[in-house]
Amino acid sequence: MGMLGNQPSRDDYRVRHEYLDAWLEDAVKLAKKHSVSVETVIAMKRVLEMERRNSMDSLAGDYHDEHMGGFAAILTRIAEALEDRKEV
Repeated sequence: MGMLGNQPSRDDYRVRHEYLDAWLEDAVKLAKKHSVSVETVIAMKRVLEMERRNSMDSLAGDYHDEHMGGFAAILTRIAEALEDRKEV
């Protein structure tokens, strides 16, 4: 949890026209190489993006669980400190 408050800003990953042009050239090459349509290559790219997103969501869930576990440990320590103080 040491990153709270001092995280670097995230890259917005904007896609410029040059990137799209290069990607389309690659898509055409892949379509020819595998004897499929460019539309099929684009559809397969969507499938890969869905797989990537699922992997990222799973990893984010792991990080979330770890952070919540750390938060719970802090709350437990606070509760114990308050209980100890009440007993004095």
